[in-house]
Amino acid sequence: MLLLYFGTQSVWALILLGLVIVLAAVIGIQAHRSRALGGNEELLGMLGEVTDQPDARGTSRVLVRGEIWQARSDTAISPGQTIRVKRVHGLVLTVEPLPSGDKISGESS
Repeated sequence: MLLLYFGTQSVWALILLGLVIVLAAVIGIQAHRSRALGGNEELLGMLGEVTDQPDARGTSRVLVRGEIWQARSDTAISPGQTIRVKRVHGLVLTVEPLPSGDKISGESS
């Protein structure tokens, strides 16, 4: 009855609309299930660069994602060296130096 009233073009429009709604629902469900990362949780595994010499307490400053952070390392680090973030405790990062051949190629690897 509706097919006779609206014609065959509206059937295809309704089918297309239905597919768009199903696709939006699937994308929405996947986004809802994934764990949101933000703030300090996102820093783990990221690469950065040492900007200052460590002070007497062993705390240095590092540049990670365009921000300067206080950092500590179990091994010696020097300015210009590439580091990877291992842990975050408050506003202090625990980092590890990368071998000298590795360069910053992205945010994490």
